[in-house]
This record gives sequence, C-alpha cells and structure tokens, in this order.
Amino acid sequence: MDEIDRHTLKALQKDGRKKNSELAKETGLAPSTMLDRVKKLEDNKIVRGYRAVINPEKLGLKAQGFACISLDRHRVKDIKILENEIKNIPNVKACYHITGRFDYLLHVVAKDLDDFGKLIKKRLATIPGMGKIETFLVYSEVKKDQGWPIDLINIL
Repeated sequence: MDEIDRHTLKALQKDGRKKNSELAKETGLAPSTMLDRVKKLEDNKIVRGYRAVINPEKLGLKAQGFACISLDRHRVKDIKILENEIKNIPNVKACYHITGRFDYLLHVVAKDLDDFGKLIKKRLATIPGMGKIETFLVYSEVKKDQGWPIDLINIL
C-alpha cells in the first residue's frame, strides 16, 4: 500500500463513480496503469464494491436509531436464530456482534416513530431467545459516514 493506493482509496470512497482518467491524472499515472492498480485493489478485496449514498428521508425513512440487544441465553442455536432473523429484517441497516453489557448493536430505520415502535415490539422482541432491548433514537447526524480513515494506514 503506497501513497497512490491511499489517494485512490480516498478518492473512490468520496466518489465511487470517479473516472479512471481523472484518477490517473491526479496521481500522474497512465490510465492503463491506474486501471491495473484499481483492479488489484478490487482483486485483493480492499475495494469490495461501489454504491450510491441515498438520502433516507427522500425514501420516507424519517426515523432512525440504534437497538442494543441482550440474548436471553447464549447457546449456539439461539445465536444462529437471532442472527438469521436479523438478516431478514429490512429495517436493520447494520448489525454488530459486540462486547460489553449488550450482545448486539443494530442500526435501524423506519418511516416514523410509530413504525419504529412496531419494529421493536413486533419484529425484534418476538425473536426466540431475545432478552433485553434498549433503543436510542437519532436526533440528528453530526458527522456523516465518510468511509474508512485511509490516512491512518501505514505506507509500506
């Protein structure tokens, strides 16, 4: 990973549709060389894909929050059931298995507060093995997700 790779990763995180010719110009490489470097980043699974940044409010998703979940029992069967159920709930934007007081942290979205409440009561709370659920509503987004901190990567 060198400075050109770091620049490329930062540029693609900022704009995944950035043209190869623009990346090549910014880095001083030939377009074919730049294309090879991006392909290598993709082949090495450093770049896993490209996606659009969506405005959730324009889709009618005006409530978002976090749900911290504790399992009732920590048996393999219960963990698998919970994780499979979570994967099938479209309102769950992300789910993390974590350490500490809770077992899982979910980022969830909903149309409104009423829909958010129904999601918690009717979808999450009914999963077998579910213990405690604690929710946190998002008032505002202070810092948008800007991708991974590429500047923290050591140059080899």
